[in-house]
Amino acid sequence: MALNQTALNELRALDADGSCGLLAQIINAYLNDTPVLIGQLQATLAANDVESFTRHAHSLKSTSLSLGASRVGQIARDLEMAGKNNTIAGCPALIETLTAAYAAAAALLQAELATPAGGAS
Repeated sequence: MALNQTALNELRALDADGSCGLLAQIINAYLNDTPVLIGQLQATLAANDVESFTRHAHSLKSTSLSLGASRVGQIARDLEMAGKNNTIAGCPALIETLTAAYAAAAALLQAELATPAGGAS
């Protein structure tokens, strides 16, 4: 799995001074927030709360795709569609896949943080 470098480069470009400080803040927020969102997905699935499940999946999809974690974003999109179609009962395995994809993306994002000027490829 790889990160979408185009998405990361778009975020890097937002730092006029080239410091990648904003990118680091966004990555750190994602790394802190995503496990919480995954937990919320699991909880709302267990509670059969389709509306909240769909909302959490949408949020995770958006942040993941914006940060270049494309595989996580794709799985979250599938979860969001399951919510919109009121078919979340079949999602436990997909959430397991999401958790694994997030772990892989998190490792790559942490490597981005450790790379001078955020230029990992």
